[in-house]
Amino acid sequence: MKKLFVLLASFALCAALSGCTVFEMDPEALMHPPVFTEEQEKLNAALSEVIGEVYTLKYPKNGDINSAFVFYDLDEDGTEEALAFYSLLDDSTRINILKKENNEWTSVYEAAGFYGDIEKIDFAKIDGGGDALVVKWEKEAAIYRYSRERLETVYSTSCDGTDIADINGDGYMDIILFSSSISGKGFVNLVYSDGERTFVSEELSINASYSGIYSLSSGLLCNGKPAYFIDSSVYEGVYLTEMISFADEDFERTYIADYVESEGSDIVEEVESSGVIVITRGDYGKRGIFLRNTKVYCMDINGDGITEMPVEVREDYAQDATDDIFYLQYVQYNGTESFPVWNGIANTENGYLFTVPEEWNKTVNVSFGSTADELIFSDASTGEEILYIRAVLKSDYQDKYEDLFLAASDETKNYYVKSNTDPESGYYIPYDILKISFIFI
Repeated sequence: MKKLFVLLASFALCAALSGCTVFEMDPEALMHPPVFTEEQEKLNAALSEVIGEVYTLKYPKNGDINSAFVFYDLDEDGTEEALAFYSLLDDSTRINILKKENNEWTSVYEAAGFYGDIEKIDFAKIDGGGDALVVKWEKEAAIYRYSRERLETVYSTSCDGTDIADINGDGYMDIILFSSSISGKGFVNLVYSDGERTFVSEELSINASYSGIYSLSSGLLCNGKPAYFIDSSVYEGVYLTEMISFADEDFERTYIADYVESEGSDIVEEVESSGVIVITRGDYGKRGIFLRNTKVYCMDINGDGITEMPVEVREDYAQDATDDIFYLQYVQYNGTESFPVWNGIANTENGYLFTVPEEWNKTVNVSFGSTADELIFSDASTGEEILYIRAVLKSDYQDKYEDLFLAASDETKNYYVKSNTDPESGYYIPYDILKISFIFI
């Protein structure tokens, strides 16, 4: 460590004596210096020339863009501009726009950003103009538009996180801004447009805090309308799905609680909270907003182009004493009714869903064996084992599982099954069906 300090000090001294600009990196980057491409080297030289002082390149922590130098055709003139993100000695982050002329990069505009690190950089077509630049700074977010060699701020605000999706189905991308109050209550604002003007929606309350969100996705409901899905942990071990959709010229938020299947799928709307649906299951009653104890997320589970939402099915008279695992259904929603399209269980520790007949929800207990690697289905009345599933690392010795059937594999594990019923049994599932019953998540 002492040698490293001496080396860096010597470098700084030499640079100062020679009159060169001292080029600095973040501490993490000092340990792994970046390897610039030839074009990035030219950019760095052009940036050093115009700044003329010590600066630190700022690298986004998350997202698909992970460079301090970003190439993009900001004004849609067919030629890419370059953006450079950096901070000066006062830790204020700045954006420099450079254009290439005669094979040389020249700075044409510099804009002030915010203090702190950069979380994420995106580009999005938010209206009929060129793509907007969306930057999530450490504590703020800003949307920029580049025109006539100027970078103008379309909108900026304090927020915890951002995402991009077309929620109102107009073909333009909406910017989702997540924030929270001092008490920790979550909110969402949306920046959207009518193709020409840009608007900011009213604040939508959500039960999730941004730090508790583990899945964000956009997709279609079964009525063909677009929607935005938020899966989060609202308490330790308690998970919730909330949905944002566009209706009646405004955005609305709904959440999904228990699924109901009495003589039909009924939606019960809470009087105290407009735009909120609660789906309850039969005599079990509604469990408020707390949807499930299983950490799964919204997805198109059957490949039909519709996003389904997971709900936990609790049949008290069939469910074993354990609270570790419960049956799930993935349901489609059309704004009025819900429809189950998949039934099974989730073994989240081993990363898979397993499909079983819906009748098993009432007649078959499901529980873990000695570990989460073992899953056991048994008759709720007799206790007789029906089906056994075992996840085994591929690096493990496989011969000891020769009495089991290898039904599926992923990158690291093999999944063995053993059916303990004969073809005449009502619980019998052929092995060719068992092979396609695994869905990896």
